Amino acid sequence: MNLLRGVMRRLRRRLPVIDFMKNKHEDCVNFENGHCKFYHIAVNPKGSACPHFKAKKKQAETKTANIEKEN
Repeated sequence: MNLLRGVMRRLRRRLPVIDFMKNKHEDCVNFENGHCKFYHIAVNPKGSACPHFKAKKKQAETKTANIEKEN
């Protein structure tokens, strides 16, 4: 049992420190129609994001990038 606690303690130290509370599932690339494409489960869109959070590109940035490519 102590071995397991030591392993868990070491794993927690190695995980990146990120404030997930400011990110929501609905802002993640892996979120679509109420489901997480990474874990293949249903999630609350307003819930806090997981460690696999990847931000969606903003629509305005995408539109300006497309306009620049056309010119």
